[in-house]
Amino acid sequence: MTAKKIRVLVLTSSFPRHKEDWWQRAVLSIYSNMDLKKYDITVLAPSAPGAKSSETLEGIKVKRFTYFFPPSLQILTSGEGVLYTSKKRKLLGAIQVVTFVLAELLSTLRLMASGNYDLIHANWIIPQGLVAIIAKFMFRKPVVITVHGTDIFAVKKTNFIKGFILKYCDICTANSSATYEEVLKVYPKTNAAIVHMGVDIKEFDKKNKDLDWKKQFGNNSKIILGVGRLIKWKGFEYLVRALPRVLKKFPETSLLIVGKGPEEGNLRELAKHLGVDKNMQLLGSLGPGMLPTVYASADVVVSPSITIPETGEREGQGNVVLEARASGTPVVASRSGGLVDSVDGKTNGLLFEEKDYKALARNIISIFSDNTLREKLSKNGLELIREKYPWKKTSARFGKIYEDLAN
Repeated sequence: MTAKKIRVLVLTSSFPRHKEDWWQRAVLSIYSNMDLKKYDITVLAPSAPGAKSSETLEGIKVKRFTYFFPPSLQILTSGEGVLYTSKKRKLLGAIQVVTFVLAELLSTLRLMASGNYDLIHANWIIPQGLVAIIAKFMFRKPVVITVHGTDIFAVKKTNFIKGFILKYCDICTANSSATYEEVLKVYPKTNAAIVHMGVDIKEFDKKNKDLDWKKQFGNNSKIILGVGRLIKWKGFEYLVRALPRVLKKFPETSLLIVGKGPEEGNLRELAKHLGVDKNMQLLGSLGPGMLPTVYASADVVVSPSITIPETGEREGQGNVVLEARASGTPVVASRSGGLVDSVDGKTNGLLFEEKDYKALARNIISIFSDNTLREKLSKNGLELIREKYPWKKTSARFGKIYEDLAN
């Protein structure tokens, strides 16, 4: 007799909009790496231009809700994140935040009424966590909340709502010690656990290194790579500020930054002001098929995240430093948020204090100058990722949580 599958309704505000999309692919990976013979997963995500209203991605059923009419005017699913996109066009953004929450709530209630789901898993505490708790009260189903970073660090004025959500959820998972500690600050009695996000060790592999791709930046070029949304707390400003010091020692260095966001113009202006604009390229968004090549072909990957004092925003976990080391590339990271959970500063990656671009430059130069150091960081970083961070392990932990709640 075949065991009954555990049926899970997943709520998320960010999700790949199509098969090749890069946007929050980590959320898809949580579920696509589960044993789908045991779990029946349906993801409810917002619609976006070009996205299908219903489809299957990597074995996961996806349903998308429209949150504004006409749909062509929907602005919150641009790939920059709901919080940042809503601020760019304040009036329309504010209106759509309200319609987004209402549309997600109605879609959730409709699915819960029509489907025999065993539990709800909400990614991001606001608004998905609130929607999930309302559904819990109505349908008496357990709720898992997963916090990713900005949702728990920022928007402090909603902490009373977050506390309400944490009080009534059955378990809250945090992707790092930093997010875990913040959860307990908001509601100390939360049933919380750390469940790190993972990395696809088949997709990100040092075998993806492409010397021909690298040569387009010069036969002897050293490549510094940054990956992430171009927003202030990602700290790319300090990576650009470090570049002139690196160029004094290694004049053929190229800085490549993958990502899009509101800081793009400021980064270009800063590079021009520092006289390093010819050595920096903003590559925009790259599909998941290209990212593994770029990671493996770089000489160092830097995650220079900072804390924004006014909002508390900082790095939740830092998937970039996981993907880079899975690709065999050494990393340098700031001591910010959850980055310190996986980067020890000595054996598997180097650390520097937030905003200290001089120390960042010294770390990059050390890696470029010392083959032994570079090989040690590469080897130890790769071993760490393969041991602790494969998606299969992360997804299995969520599966165990589902089983405990369903039973």
